[in-house]
Amino acid sequence: MKPTLKQLFGYVSPRCLYGLLRRQVWIRTHPDVPWLTRQAVEILDTRLKPGDTGLEWGSGRSTVWFAQRVAHLTSIEHNVRWYKRIKKALSEKGAGNVDLLYAPLDQMDKGKPKYVRVAAELPKATLDFVLVDGRLRDQCTEVALQLLKPGGMLIIDDAARYIQHSYCCPQSPYAQNGPPSIVWAKIASELKAMEAEVIWTSDSVTATVFYILPAGKV
Repeated sequence: MKPTLKQLFGYVSPRCLYGLLRRQVWIRTHPDVPWLTRQAVEILDTRLKPGDTGLEWGSGRSTVWFAQRVAHLTSIEHNVRWYKRIKKALSEKGAGNVDLLYAPLDQMDKGKPKYVRVAAELPKATLDFVLVDGRLRDQCTEVALQLLKPGGMLIIDDAARYIQHSYCCPQSPYAQNGPPSIVWAKIASELKAMEAEVIWTSDSVTATVFYILPAGKV
């Protein structure tokens, strides 16, 4: 449902504008950190371990950042220019622990986009974390839940676009109407059944949500 003018202008508040300013300052003064909320970066920096193995959809600043902190990362990117840029950055940093995969959105594999399917081939319940920050996020999140091990972290960026939550964010009017698709509704139900711990972070502009799967439950 399209947000009303009242809803849209309701988010243009001093709090939201202040959040936008703080976000821009944070991004400019920390050029190497993932483009997530500041709190999300701090949580990751605390929880990630040198022996962790992870996956991300959507390569970028996070790719090099993860590579410097974990044992292995698989990163999937659909944009060829961005793929080449990140490949060069990884080479310059000497990061040999990243499988950077190029998967165009229009390529299909067994009836599904290669962008999603390439990760589905990974061993189930083996990953410590998955960041969903690219395209086809509902389909990617479905696969992510199969790949995470007990106690693993599912991280979804721009979460207010897909997950119902009330807070000061430009995308929030869309989220107030509930899950935007049947797939997201299914995901919400599965996460609730798993009794995953939820950590919602926001900088009043965007949001990054963490789902920590219980140990012993997948």
